[in-house]
Amino acid sequence: MVNAAALPLISVYMPTYNRVDMAIRAIESVLGQTYPNFELLVVDDASPDDTWHILNQRYKHDGRVRLFRQDKGQGACAARNRAITEAKGEWVTGIDDDDEFLANRLQSLYDAYDDKYSCVCSGYIWDYGSLQKRLHTERKVVALPELLDLHVLSNQALVKRERMLALGGFDINLAAFQDYDMWVRVVRDYGPALRIAEPSYKVNVGHELGRITDSPKRLDAHKQFVAKHRSLMSERNLQNQMYYRQTMQHQPLSLFGFFSSARYGLVGLKWRYYLKHKLGILSKWRMQLFSKGVMGLFKK
Repeated sequence: MVNAAALPLISVYMPTYNRVDMAIRAIESVLGQTYPNFELLVVDDASPDDTWHILNQRYKHDGRVRLFRQDKGQGACAARNRAITEAKGEWVTGIDDDDEFLANRLQSLYDAYDDKYSCVCSGYIWDYGSLQKRLHTERKVVALPELLDLHVLSNQALVKRERMLALGGFDINLAAFQDYDMWVRVVRDYGPALRIAEPSYKVNVGHELGRITDSPKRLDAHKQFVAKHRSLMSERNLQNQMYYRQTMQHQPLSLFGFFSSARYGLVGLKWRYYLKHKLGILSKWRMQLFSKGVMGLFKK
């Protein structure tokens, strides 16, 4: 049996706000890791409900869990940054309070880590409630030009804590795209990232399917993100960011638009988006199937 003390400490940061049941599910998924030497830093962003009390009662005697509470709500990025500052591990990685780690998450990232990469992430699973979809399940070294085309890493990665601190952590001034911005800066300063094929992170999106993803707040954040990294972007990158903005606004892609945009890569992705709007009713049924199962197709 592996001696936990012989392995480096990995610090896992998790912000939470006002959804204690989901937070407990996320925490339990971290506590179930096969990698034995970790700490979990949970930062309650001044939840108005009983999150703080419940988490303290449940985990106060578990030495692997360290609980913090913000004096006032400052957002998830500030909570993550506080946890990273408080962390004791050589490496850090994160989890959102509505997501889950598979049991081999930390072990697989640690086994793949090599200092020639800026960070290591993995494929992941989108759980729609009734069905699951696996994304980015191929091993890939991702350099900055490709990352500036599209966010092809994931929202969480294993990275040296000192690197996160040197970069000032997550940008609290961005209303969205904070993880994308973080990994762009990490790759810019420390070199290509490694994405391993094995999905070990589950994104639970079933409870979010009704949210508005094209809100002005999100669109403004995207504009801010592009402006922040404009000096790094080629014409190809800018064109692909324009395409991504088009998808956020659910604007259809014409056949001419597809061929024009395809010159800048991401051909398969753009073709699927073109077909999605041409076959709109099928796309709607597909999302209902993912979220509610077969019977959901027959319910209003």
